[in-house]
Amino acid sequence: MIDDLRGTVVFITGAAGGIGLGMARAFAEAGAKIAVADIDMETLGQAAAELEDAGATVLPVRLDVTDRPAWTAAAEKVAATLGPVRVLCNNAGVSTLGLKFGEITPEFWDKVIDVNLNSVFNGVNCFLGPMRAAGGGHIVNTSSMGGLMGGVPTLTPYAATKFGIVGLSEGLRAELADDGIGVSVLCPGGVRSRLWRTSRRIRGVPDTEVAPSDMSGQSALPTGMDPYQVGLRVVDAVRKNELYVITHPEFRSAVVNRHEQLMAAFDRSEAANSESSRTPAEKTSP
Repeated sequence: MIDDLRGTVVFITGAAGGIGLGMARAFAEAGAKIAVADIDMETLGQAAAELEDAGATVLPVRLDVTDRPAWTAAAEKVAATLGPVRVLCNNAGVSTLGLKFGEITPEFWDKVIDVNLNSVFNGVNCFLGPMRAAGGGHIVNTSSMGGLMGGVPTLTPYAATKFGIVGLSEGLRAELADDGIGVSVLCPGGVRSRLWRTSRRIRGVPDTEVAPSDMSGQSALPTGMDPYQVGLRVVDAVRKNELYVITHPEFRSAVVNRHEQLMAAFDRSEAANSESSRTPAEKTSP
């Protein structure tokens, strides 16, 4: 458990804006040294300058999270400049909100899997060895409330990846506990971010500075949570080694409803198994 983050090196993907930048602000306030990574170097440079102006030690790194050799190069650069990474935040992702399954081509599906799920593997695969060598650390994987409750129309590929991140995080936590490495999975609801805009590139839609009025522009709504508040929750979770990081308690009932359906299925299975174990005479007896 890393309860004192002063001087700790934190590596955050998808950090040019939104939740990634919110995490960077919160970790910087806690005294950590921050490596911010993103594929958009122009916007990332602006974010890094903002962090530096606030007094943070920060290193911007261009990274395509689907490019495994690029991960290796990024890790080497960070280690040489800031020191060994002790906290890894796999935060980069894209949304498919508003797209029905029939609109998802095999090529688009593969891209979503690569950016949202394979990138988490890439990050852990790259930093796990050095983290062990450094004596431990913490991994934060950004999932979504969509990774806990499912059943959201026009969000199927996204939800599939986010459910995968929850399962991956739970497995990693059990496996890495003896190495002194904690694992948290962040499951936020609506957060104000650039997700609507950064997701357009993978959809093959031209960039725009004006958020669309349809569902795909949801992350631009002013009613979304401030990403800095999400960052504060993540910092607290790292300090306390919490597995699940929930930021929107209003979704409790939806998650409970999903689990009640699962429990009902177990009840039906128990009843069916009990019935099948009865002998023919028992089944016909009054």
